[in-house]
Amino acid sequence: MKTKNRIFFLGVIIMLLGGNSIVAQKKIQIEEYQLKAAFLYRFVDYVYWKDYSKNQTFKIAILEESPIVSALTEMTKNKKMEIKKYKNLKELSFCNILFVPYNCTIPIETILAKFSGKPVLIVTEQNGYGKKGSHMNFVMVENKLKFEVNLKAINKSGIGISSFLLQHAIIVQ
Repeated sequence: MKTKNRIFFLGVIIMLLGGNSIVAQKKIQIEEYQLKAAFLYRFVDYVYWKDYSKNQTFKIAILEESPIVSALTEMTKNKKMEIKKYKNLKELSFCNILFVPYNCTIPIETILAKFSGKPVLIVTEQNGYGKKGSHMNFVMVENKLKFEVNLKAINKSGIGISSFLLQHAIIVQ
């Protein structure tokens, strides 16, 4: 009987430890998206859109599902910013920033083609998307959140980016 009790308690402990790692992992993901939201929010001050006036409502679109929506919504409360989630590209006509999450089912090439030559900052979080033509791409480097900038893609879009922001970026070609 003592052996059965020990095995039972050992099983409970393993389950609790496993559950805690899931909770910890979820907390890390929430913190990561809060940080990404903060980056996006600050990009607004260092990126320049042609034909955009500070009097207009600034629009950030999120394609499909992403935890960044709640973090951005909370951060931009009481600001002249609109955060909106879109299920597909057909619904989306204009935005200043388009955030494409890593699990987006729409091919990046399709997204880039739709906004080619338009002043829409396309920000992604998938390895390799910076080189594929995304304007900015979040990456993890040595457990730190960094962002890549594709200058060629930015120049084609008619968007300007400050040298201050570029000093903190990983430049991709």
